[in-house]
Amino acid sequence: MYRVVEEENAAGVIEKKVYGVLTDFDLSSWTKDMKEDYNKTSQQRTGTPPFMADELLRGSHVLHLYRHDLESLFYVMLILATHYEVQHPTTEEKGRLRMRQGLEELPYEMWFGQPTYKALASFKRDFFSDLGHLDLSPDFEDFRSWLVGLRRSFWRGIRAKETYQVELEALKENQGDGSEDEVTPMFDYETLGGHVHYPALINPVRKLQGKLRGLIVRYDPSLSTSTAQVDSGR
Repeated sequence: MYRVVEEENAAGVIEKKVYGVLTDFDLSSWTKDMKEDYNKTSQQRTGTPPFMADELLRGSHVLHLYRHDLESLFYVMLILATHYEVQHPTTEEKGRLRMRQGLEELPYEMWFGQPTYKALASFKRDFFSDLGHLDLSPDFEDFRSWLVGLRRSFWRGIRAKETYQVELEALKENQGDGSEDEVTPMFDYETLGGHVHYPALINPVRKLQGKLRGLIVRYDPSLSTSTAQVDSGR
């Protein structure tokens, strides 16, 4: 979809500009309507497996969080940048995207043939823990710094969560009967300890080079505020 915005230019003249807006509300719900029985589709494990978040594939998190959608968007960007190339227009054909040519196997192609969610989740966990080279299509090389930065943000968040959970268990063992009421430390699961949030997705755009240099970014910084300060009982 798109939106039209009226802006004043340097000469003081009001101009109308059109901006593309990426949005998808088909599985959304108001926070105030979220119930403990988790009957809404937005609170269930739904999606196309290769693009689903690791935690949703594992079934290890009861809620579909905002960062799960960010992770899915990352996978869409990754597959686009590794599986496709630009076929430039000629006098005979229009320009289009096509599958990369000359490769025996496309990067991450195994994600599309796994028999179970858990098997696919294992591949994705290895992908984040390895942090190896991304085999991008030459036509999408300008996306490298963006994708690498996002990958690191997710991995730092995953490690932070695992570290927190280990420390939390140790703390429970040292506090009487291990009641959660006695445990005071908190971890922000919504952002994986502050590592995965909207600015982590958008801010790298300001530093893109090549054909993407100077891409205009419009967002409200207040959106970076997390709303899911929860403990290990989540």
